[in-house]
Amino acid sequence: MDTLPIEILTDVVAIVLQDTTPTNILCISSLFRSIAQKILHQDLCFYSSSQLSRFANLLSDGRLPLACEPQSLTLDIAGGASSGIFEGLHAVFTNIVSDSLCKKDENGRLVLETLKLRLNSLAHDDHRLIYISLSNANVRNFIWTGPDPPHHFSTAIVSLAVLPLFTALATYTRLTHLHLTNIAFPNPIINPNLRWTGIPCLPFLRFLHLGQVTFLDAEHIADFVLRCTGHFQASDLNLEGSNRALEHIRLVDVYEESIWGPRLKLPHILAASATRLEEPEYSNKLLGWTVLSDLIERVVSVDVETERIIGGDRAIPEVSLTQNAIERWVS
Repeated sequence: MDTLPIEILTDVVAIVLQDTTPTNILCISSLFRSIAQKILHQDLCFYSSSQLSRFANLLSDGRLPLACEPQSLTLDIAGGASSGIFEGLHAVFTNIVSDSLCKKDENGRLVLETLKLRLNSLAHDDHRLIYISLSNANVRNFIWTGPDPPHHFSTAIVSLAVLPLFTALATYTRLTHLHLTNIAFPNPIINPNLRWTGIPCLPFLRFLHLGQVTFLDAEHIADFVLRCTGHFQASDLNLEGSNRALEHIRLVDVYEESIWGPRLKLPHILAASATRLEEPEYSNKLLGWTVLSDLIERVVSVDVETERIIGGDRAIPEVSLTQNAIERWVS
């Protein structure tokens, strides 16, 4: 096969490497090893904390220099356990940026197109490590989903992990696409000491997807839209933090409380936005209600993909509310 054109050989090796079953393809020849390493290093994938540790050690010892500039990094952890993952991720980032082939931003952080996590955070984890590890990168697309099947409503991002996660994401100057699922936002009753004030403005974010979410109420989404579209700001907020690039917020199977509580619906967000317009601290009213409601309906979509067999808040067709309907809702 060494006589095949390099393009065909690269495609063949890429197909073989898609199978997670251990293979000795790197041992066939130096050409195969060179091609395979470039494929593996361009899109790094790890399936256990031990893999992360071994890779970090090989980089640190100089036994495995990067074959090319990494473009993406994926953590797909069998069983979903995150123990030791973020320590390992921090070690990998630290050692990658010391390699001359990696691309770094002005702060010396690893530049990636995509960082994808498919794993569970745990309530007893040291959640500071989430911020410490993730803030060593600067990515364009960030994805964190749970390891369970889509029809299984579960929590992968526990409430205590939310603050360090978004604190790290707020440092990304390239982030345009954010996809988070299986997330429980902080509840002030359950987590009274957690200093959570809502999803921060992410200056260059264009698309936000939140799926299988609990404890995210309409007021938080309304506040996020009002703060982060650049059209409406409270007098004590920094206008430089606004985001005029935001195009779409997709909310899928989002609950304002637990999964036994009410679903988040577009009329709730519209009503919450109308209420915010009446609050005295929001003195800089750059939008009238009609323009504001049009903005929210254009930017925000609320969808249902999974439904209970029995019980809970049933999905109902969404309808746009007129100004009079909103006034009745908030009165």
